[in-house]
Amino acid sequence: MADERAETVVKFRRTSSSIEALKKSISSVLVHFYPLAGRLKKGESGRMVVDCNDEGVEFTEALINTSLKDLERDGFPRQPYFEKLVNEVAPSAEENHFGPLLSIQVTTFEGDGICIGTTLHHVIADGNSFWHFMTSWAECSRGNPISKQPHLDRTVVRRGKKSPLSISYKAHEIVSNEITGAKIFKLVADDSEQLKQSGSGYVEKPKETLEKRVDPSMKTEVIYSTFCFTEEIIQDLKQQSGASSSFVAVAAQFWRCVMRAREVPPEETVFFVLLADCRGRVKPPLLPTYFGNCLYAGLAQTTANILIDSPISFAADVIQQVINSCYEEEQIDHLIDWAELPNRNFIDLVREAGWEYGTNAISSPRFPLYDIDYGWGKPSDVQTATMNEIGAMFLSCGKDGGKSILVSPCLPQHKMNLLHRLLFVVEE
Repeated sequence: MADERAETVVKFRRTSSSIEALKKSISSVLVHFYPLAGRLKKGESGRMVVDCNDEGVEFTEALINTSLKDLERDGFPRQPYFEKLVNEVAPSAEENHFGPLLSIQVTTFEGDGICIGTTLHHVIADGNSFWHFMTSWAECSRGNPISKQPHLDRTVVRRGKKSPLSISYKAHEIVSNEITGAKIFKLVADDSEQLKQSGSGYVEKPKETLEKRVDPSMKTEVIYSTFCFTEEIIQDLKQQSGASSSFVAVAAQFWRCVMRAREVPPEETVFFVLLADCRGRVKPPLLPTYFGNCLYAGLAQTTANILIDSPISFAADVIQQVINSCYEEEQIDHLIDWAELPNRNFIDLVREAGWEYGTNAISSPRFPLYDIDYGWGKPSDVQTATMNEIGAMFLSCGKDGGKSILVSPCLPQHKMNLLHRLLFVVEE
């Protein structure tokens, strides 16, 4: 449903002697996850489909003359060469991509470890399915059968002969729970005449560049950083915000702080965007092992001054309302109906609402990043290689069994420094 790429870097302590075993095991696991070995093509309806032609995934071996132990000693700080630990790929727009849907690069560090870098086309799978695949690959690498077979049946989300639906996001003001000054976006069916005119429900718009969607001071080179919200910090944030979940508490703090760090003008509109797994909300519900994309995009907007000047509980309440909106049956039905249309583009659908100053919550702290074991122990570190949006937050679990949450954003250096000073100041 999305057209971006997910890139992940997994670093291990062991040597590269098991690379042949990795090649053998990737062949074994692809028997079960065979759509990953296919290619995109335009189907009879005009929609892009996966041709399961068994052309395979891309597997690259590389060497780097640096030490993994040195990185580990320093806490795996972000390095300029990290982006080279994944394969470079062609543009990710569906209509322009006909190469491998999954690329793997195994990089051997000088004498003491390897890195597994993966690049997955988001049109084939979401984060839940990606980590299902990675866990299954690790099981095959250890010589075990995979514990959870992927569910590949697409007929459960097909609408048959039901008429296609043109939709768009419309903002509705929040009046419940004493929240004022914020709006939640919901999917609304467009007029049937618009559908006839466009032929697909999707009207192509000129692609906005990153520079057009951020303030002028953001046109400098950005850096990546990772912040650790410890169990203690999370509990303090939950107490101050009244949030019922760690995700809401951390997201509320980050949203407020990153907008302050970006020095957004007070009257500017600011957005919060998240992608929610809806496998259990589809009628009938999908299995947790459904392989593909089953996501709903929740959006909220307010103004910078309301967000920043209000208590953290305001941001937490808005984010909770966004989460609730992702599980409304009518909203999910609208999205499934729209997905049947040709030429639909999920990212552009979301961006129609505009998010010049947006915070996009990417990934999830529930994914089993540090449980992956290819036969020589769990990873020393897991990081995203690139990020698509300035000010976005890539969330992952900590190395302490998931008690902490790691948040990785990208910002210009001076704004990252300001974010660092703001992020762990918990309101009294």
